[in-house]
Amino acid sequence: METNEITRIEATPSGLLQQAIEKGLGVEELSKLMDLQERWEANQARKRFFEAFTEFQSHSPEIRKTKEVKFETKTGGTTNYKYAPLSEITNQISKSLQDANLSYRWEIQDNATEIKVTCLISHIEGHTEQTTMTANPDISGGKNAIQARGSAIEYMKRYTLIGALGISTADTDVDGKIPEVDMNKLHKDFMDVYNQIIILDATQSRIHPDNWKMEATAKGYVKAIGEARKILFELQNKKS
Repeated sequence: METNEITRIEATPSGLLQQAIEKGLGVEELSKLMDLQERWEANQARKRFFEAFTEFQSHSPEIRKTKEVKFETKTGGTTNYKYAPLSEITNQISKSLQDANLSYRWEIQDNATEIKVTCLISHIEGHTEQTTMTANPDISGGKNAIQARGSAIEYMKRYTLIGALGISTADTDVDGKIPEVDMNKLHKDFMDVYNQIIILDATQSRIHPDNWKMEATAKGYVKAIGEARKILFELQNKKS
């Protein structure tokens, strides 16, 4: 008895592209299928990112503050606080990031008056999300020009990483003197995420800045952006 061998082509853009090549379709048709394949792969990478981000969030540690600062104020009083340096933050989250196949890096743009730091969180399959802060050089404490820029960059690297990953420190963060941050830019960044959330779930209007119980400071916005990204990732993951 004869058996007819049936070749099954996977119903994906790559499978359709394979069939198109075998059937000798023209350049225009092949180009459209290749564009479809690229969009399909990008969407799959985005889904994997959401899954990995959720995995990271479920295992990420609450950041411990390990460095203490103490100094006298101009009025003769004393201020002291503890905080988590960037090196400690990265050390504490490294394993959780590695387990979730996530990595981070920063892009820095510096002109004469303004510094912009962007933290990019990437998944092994290629999808990347980013968080940006903009500030002036930190001229407090008699810093020279290089120190002023270094201080502002270090501060923004720290908070863009915290915001991008939606992580928090063990208690309220008071870093003393901080660089002057562009609040309008932070508000815009938050609203960009907020508007995407509302499209998916109108009941999330409670997270709008008008409904915040906390003060709308730079730190408050960075924390809110991180929390909003987490909500957005969860909603997009459910939808996909």
